[in-house]
Amino acid sequence: MATIDFGRTRWAAIGAAVAVSLGASGLLTASAATSSGERAVFVPITPCRIMDTRPGADNRGPRTSPLGGGDTHTIPVFGTNGDCTIPADAAGVSMNVTSLNATSASFLTIFPAGVTRPTASSLNWNAGQAPTPNAVITDLPADGRLSFYNLAGNVDVIADITGYYVDHNHDDRYYTKAETYTKAETYTKAEVDAGLATKVDTPTGAGEILIGPQSMIWDGVTTGQWFHTFTGGSLSGQGPSTCFAAPVALPDGAIVTGLSARVFDNTNLGTVTVQLMEDAYGAGPSATVMAATSSVVQSVVEQTISDDTIVNGDVVNATNTYKVTLCLADATTFYGATVTFTYP
Repeated sequence: MATIDFGRTRWAAIGAAVAVSLGASGLLTASAATSSGERAVFVPITPCRIMDTRPGADNRGPRTSPLGGGDTHTIPVFGTNGDCTIPADAAGVSMNVTSLNATSASFLTIFPAGVTRPTASSLNWNAGQAPTPNAVITDLPADGRLSFYNLAGNVDVIADITGYYVDHNHDDRYYTKAETYTKAETYTKAEVDAGLATKVDTPTGAGEILIGPQSMIWDGVTTGQWFHTFTGGSLSGQGPSTCFAAPVALPDGAIVTGLSARVFDNTNLGTVTVQLMEDAYGAGPSATVMAATSSVVQSVVEQTISDDTIVNGDVVNATNTYKVTLCLADATTFYGATVTFTYP
């Protein structure tokens, strides 16, 4: 009979070694040449005992006797077995495996059930050796079963799972080139620049332009006096009628729909008059009144005045300019005007 002798010197560092056992799928294989794609991700768990072949209170799993020489013992891993619960999508497990009560020098090979047993050892010991542990990482087959093969003699085996691996494609964090665009959808820098140069954001619907007191400029003709109250945002008249004007930049092609103003009039000397004017280029002082509105004399509260009856409301910037005019009597105040329009 052949004698197998594993010297203690050779196996002195066995407790620090890590045995890796792979099946046909090889999900735990690492390669420096591959940087993406399918990879197994480790999920650590609180260590749990899935197998202990010793009888009595120590026993875990269906077997209550040592593994004999040439014996292969297979256990289920998926689901709840022993003290462990491992999900069915686990691709492999990390274990701490311990041999004890060995009657002969031997080794243990741990591998996925249903595949050819690899020519490799996961754990080695001598006869009568003290309990000998080793870290083992092994693949799991589709049915989630593991096989334990003992070469010679009898030996009890303890297997504690410290974590499991799940399959994962690390590229799923990103879109692939094919998923983002095709060649027909790509553009050169020149094409992008040309597109941006001709891009026009065209608003639609209703719009408005606000004209504040600070925008008003004295016409230089009327002789009355006035004062600004910038904190409250107002323009007030003192003395005879005083007139102002403010340019209005209306969108070309727009249609003016109304003119309104917020004013105060507490005098019998005159009113606040607000107008929207259209000036034709080269027409001199002549202008067309598009809208006009005036205050109610001696109103004791702020009032909003308006005119929605627009004369020739089409905006043509190529031939015309537009302005809002304001005339204040003594003790009257202007707070602001609004020109409303619809975009072309």
